[in-house]
Amino acid sequence: MRRRDRVKRAIAFYFCVSLFCAVLPILLSYSLGYQIDFHTLRIYKTGILYVESRPAGAAITLSGRMLKDVTPAQIEELKPGIYKVEVRRDGFYPWEKEVVVRPNMVTRADRIVLFPIAQEMKIISERSISDFAISGSGYIYYMKKSGLFRTNMDGTNMKRFSAHAVWPSGLVGKKFSPDGDKFLYFSRSAVGVVYLNPDKSFDQSAMAAKVEDVFTSADPIIDVFWYPGSGYIIVVTDKDIKVVELGVGTAPNTVPLYKFNATPQSVFYDEGNNSLYFVDTRIGADSKESNYLYRLDMKKKFFDAMIKMLSRQEPNAGYEKR
Repeated sequence: MRRRDRVKRAIAFYFCVSLFCAVLPILLSYSLGYQIDFHTLRIYKTGILYVESRPAGAAITLSGRMLKDVTPAQIEELKPGIYKVEVRRDGFYPWEKEVVVRPNMVTRADRIVLFPIAQEMKIISERSISDFAISGSGYIYYMKKSGLFRTNMDGTNMKRFSAHAVWPSGLVGKKFSPDGDKFLYFSRSAVGVVYLNPDKSFDQSAMAAKVEDVFTSADPIIDVFWYPGSGYIIVVTDKDIKVVELGVGTAPNTVPLYKFNATPQSVFYDEGNNSLYFVDTRIGADSKESNYLYRLDMKKKFFDAMIKMLSRQEPNAGYEKR
């Protein structure tokens, strides 16, 4: 072998070794999830973005760049930062959101729901109604000018339950009782109760409903709650909290529980613990008026005390101690 050939082979060998040593870090970097920013000549760790939608097959746009993949898709080797993700599919409203891609982490946008533009909609009631209430047992109750009616959830099998036709305007809420036999409705000034099965016959063919106006308030009503047992309701106005006893005639017993110092901004009733939470103001230790969160417990002790208060309003029954 001539000396010149040996020199050429040596040069080629060392060139390949040098090229391998130069390329190896780059290959390792890419295999370990690193990228090189050739503008700044800096190496950075990449992140992954996973996009999934319901329905699937939606187009993905990432910060203005349309991707060839459709949902579900995993976009890899992304430079860390904030990306604007757009998910679109014909016939559906688009979904848009900014997401943060972090190094060496998978950012998931996998709870995307695309809502159809053409919604399935139909009229359930055949005639005009004043309002409605939906029970937990799967019925719709219609308050009409011709009475109280009930249908299945799809509007079929309509039955008339009551001839009552005078419903308050501007109803604020409707709530079914814990036993499911009643529901109350209330406006800013009045509360009514519908007794769905007053005789407890459960004869669906002959069932009739009874409707009563149980409470009228001079102060605006904020909310109304059922007390456990369904025999009492708790009425919260912008001035006070009252308990109203049901089923005692045209003048139900009413017990004032609390008088607000200011109109409450928030009221919540915890049915599980029979506790009423509300915000009220009072003068604090610093002599300044502040808002505080109160909890009014209405368990057995409260109920016993309320019964005593109600008994004071009734005439002496003439009982003797035996």
